[in-house]
Amino acid sequence: MQRTLEEHFAEYKRDGFTVFRNYMPRSLLEEVRAAVDDEFARRFAEHPDRPRATIANLMAHSTLAHLLKPHLLNSHMLDFAERVMGPFVQLDSFEITGFPSRPADQFNRVAEWHRDAFNYSDMWANHPSSAHFKPHPYTAPTACNCLTYLQDMTAESGALRVVPGSHLDFSHIPAQERDRPHPREVLVELSAGDMVFTHNELLHAGSINTSEQTRYFISAYVQRIGLPHRDRFDVPVVEAICQEARQRNDRRTLRLFGFDANFAEREQAAWRAMIAEDRTALRTQ
Repeated sequence: MQRTLEEHFAEYKRDGFTVFRNYMPRSLLEEVRAAVDDEFARRFAEHPDRPRATIANLMAHSTLAHLLKPHLLNSHMLDFAERVMGPFVQLDSFEITGFPSRPADQFNRVAEWHRDAFNYSDMWANHPSSAHFKPHPYTAPTACNCLTYLQDMTAESGALRVVPGSHLDFSHIPAQERDRPHPREVLVELSAGDMVFTHNELLHAGSINTSEQTRYFISAYVQRIGLPHRDRFDVPVVEAICQEARQRNDRRTLRLFGFDANFAEREQAAWRAMIAEDRTALRTQ
């Protein structure tokens, strides 16, 4: 049974991630893999020592843009992103990454613990006051990663590792320990087509792929509107999407690509309403 967005949100606030099962249809998943297998095989052959290869800026790609546009604009994902972040959601990057097969002696090796872009925990990790930091209440992320896996995730393909709750407690892993298992880690059970939605403060890592196939995921990285974005939005597919969105006054889609001329004013209006409520609620002696 499909869980509600509120059930996903409760899990997300507690753990820093949630999993949407069977998010990508099997037919699309297989079509995407078939479309990129040759390209990744070529890239791996050209740079055999690189741990991964990425096709970035997918909405500018000549063939993948039209194939993956429905995935990026999936209303279920955007509904949850707004539930998590508020109506601030802008795309940073949309890409597919492949991990080549490695020798069997690298089985279950950690690929490197990290937090994602726009996090604040890493900035404060080595501050003199960090020893006094205590777990903090849940706060909305400045960015989220929506990772959709294109194969069953087995021990051989390399598990996604997470440290649940690390978006709340300033956990830090020193550089010399980022390739080691963590005592609080959880290996996330994932099947082909599942999507993991993460908080950018969550500590997580991949594992080395020792299966006989390339391991893939699609990443839609979303962030608060106005922050710098890696993808370019001045490309034909995005321009066509935005033209259609303007015709139906679809503010959410326009905002996904950085267009919302009245955003600051609307945000200020919401703040004024909250301030007025606070002042009304204030008890006077």
